Amino acid sequence: MAKLLLLMGLIPVFVSFVARKFLSDRIVRKEGGAELSISGHEMIERILKKGRAGDVEIQVKKRLFIVLGPTRLVVSPSLSQSRKARDVAEAGILAGLVLMARRQEKVVNWRKWAVKFGSAMPAFTMIVMAFAMVIGRLSPTLCLGIVAASLGFATTFLWFTLPVERAAAGTVADMLEETALVARRSEGEAIAGLVRALGWRRIVPGAIAWIGGK
Repeated sequence: MAKLLLLMGLIPVFVSFVARKFLSDRIVRKEGGAELSISGHEMIERILKKGRAGDVEIQVKKRLFIVLGPTRLVVSPSLSQSRKARDVAEAGILAGLVLMARRQEKVVNWRKWAVKFGSAMPAFTMIVMAFAMVIGRLSPTLCLGIVAASLGFATTFLWFTLPVERAAAGTVADMLEETALVARRSEGEAIAGLVRALGWRRIVPGAIAWIGGK
């Protein structure tokens, strides 16, 4: 039973890491460190204005999870102020999700829930299983199997809701490629490529997303 849980849990996680490496990480590491002429906050404002959503309230404060809706977006100070290409592209995806939420709020909420679940549920399971192992209620192998199963379960939800974030990223990338959203065309094309790459980033549960680096 424990071995089956390990196998069922680790296979989707392994597939996600491989997919993230080739579809996102390589591009982000190569292009994401460049300094741009605009900040994350400016990118959000331009995308929302272009998407006729200038009435959205943008709040700058620390957050643990994605906080956004049809009329509100919370962005961290570091992301808002940063001019690094990776951060500006990430800000663009958040703005794209706001635009999508104005049309399909329910599907965006499912994506937000899946991302939050991928961070909270496996972490909570790890804590519970560690306690169960210490007091001797469950064997170490079974505890590892249950943790792996929770990671696999969270990964599956992330894949099922991935099209939502990919669609938001695609909308923003098209804006950057087809309009003068950014004054420098080379910057616009670079951000568009990063936006598409970052659209694949959240296919690994947040609880273990740090593996492999930022």
